[in-house]
Amino acid sequence: MLKKILCLFLAIACLGTLAFAETTEDLQARIAELEAQVELYKPYYDAQVIVEYDGGAIFLDDVLEEYSYYEQMYSQQYGIDLASYGLDAQVKQQAAQHLMEEVVKHAKATELGLDNLDEQTLSDLTAQADEMWETYIQTIGEQMKTDEQTLDDVRDQAIAYLESIGYTHDSVFENLKHNYIEDKLYEVTTADVTVTEEDVQAAYEAQIESDKENYANDSTYNSARNAGTTIAWNPEGYRAVKHVLIKFDDDQSSRYSDLTSQLNNLNEALDAALNPEPTAEPTADADATEEPAEEEVVERTAEEIQADIDAVQAQLDALYAELMPTAQEVIDKFNAGETFESLIDTYNGDPGMTAEPTKSQGYAVKADSTAYDAAFTAGAMSIAELGGISEPVKGAYGIYVINYFADVPAGEVPLSDIHDALESSLLDSKISETYSNALTEWISALNPVYHYDRLGSAK
Repeated sequence: MLKKILCLFLAIACLGTLAFAETTEDLQARIAELEAQVELYKPYYDAQVIVEYDGGAIFLDDVLEEYSYYEQMYSQQYGIDLASYGLDAQVKQQAAQHLMEEVVKHAKATELGLDNLDEQTLSDLTAQADEMWETYIQTIGEQMKTDEQTLDDVRDQAIAYLESIGYTHDSVFENLKHNYIEDKLYEVTTADVTVTEEDVQAAYEAQIESDKENYANDSTYNSARNAGTTIAWNPEGYRAVKHVLIKFDDDQSSRYSDLTSQLNNLNEALDAALNPEPTAEPTADADATEEPAEEEVVERTAEEIQADIDAVQAQLDALYAELMPTAQEVIDKFNAGETFESLIDTYNGDPGMTAEPTKSQGYAVKADSTAYDAAFTAGAMSIAELGGISEPVKGAYGIYVINYFADVPAGEVPLSDIHDALESSLLDSKISETYSNALTEWISALNPVYHYDRLGSAK
């Protein structure tokens, strides 16, 4: 196929010469000469072909252009230089594969007539492009203008900049159109995908077994629960709690870190003082003339270290005392009949108590939980009665006032409780798998050959 293309190019280029061939022998000689030139230049042409498939090819320049988008994305979003991490070859291959996918999606959409858009759709896309283009101009214009200028003053400059980096109104429209057609292709390809009750039941039973294995780990269980993962089985011993965090401000947090660091160091010193390591006996051949150390380390007694610990602890208690009036106010209002949710709205400093799913379901805690601050766990488990609250709990972020509002039933979650979530998740997975399989089949039908070795160190 490539040879034919080259022949065509060379034939067109030399058409004038052929027109003057006077005899059949002259024509045959000229054709032979052209074929020789094809063979001569074919290696240079082949080196530019990264993917060849029935009906066409994907060239090096296109792959490198696509790769540049990935390169910018990794740099801007993750701060990663692909070449430095040794990922450039892998990502170039992904770029080639993506371009092949785009080829087959375009071909399939054309085959199904999905690229024939009606006037209303085109009008809607144009309106979207107008709005998006104007947003781009205003965004860039705001960055360009000075205090003395208006957006109108720099509008032409903003447009020129956008065009210099490849954005135009037409390109925005074409991108929206492209995405619309691909979305329609996805919808058409997966329109008949369904899940049965048998599918849901099987998924439910499989998830129960998976949850039993995974959620033996407290951190894994809490991470899944707090992320809103659909759970089919709960481990034993958990209660659900909410809390008001009377949070340290920045200055208090800094002081807390400094004081706890001092305490840790002092406790280590106290342990060493109470449990001294055995001193090695001097050897017979020790150098009797050895000079003594210039400065001897002064050994501190356990009593002296304990006194320092008590002094730092007093400072830490004084720090918590700054928050205690607010914590007591929360407790008093709760005891007077105010709902814990309203107290969260007024006093809480933990974002987890204002965002779903933890806003509604709280945190799951058991006696040996490791997922949370140890003080928080102990405080949560100290509450004797369902519906009660803790005393003020001194923790790593401030003072917690904790409400034990529900138990987490252990064992299997009834299917009826999670049926819709399982069904939706299962349908999404099946739709995605169906489209992926169809895309693989479309690509395979074009018999692509990938020449990744030709990417080499291309830049």
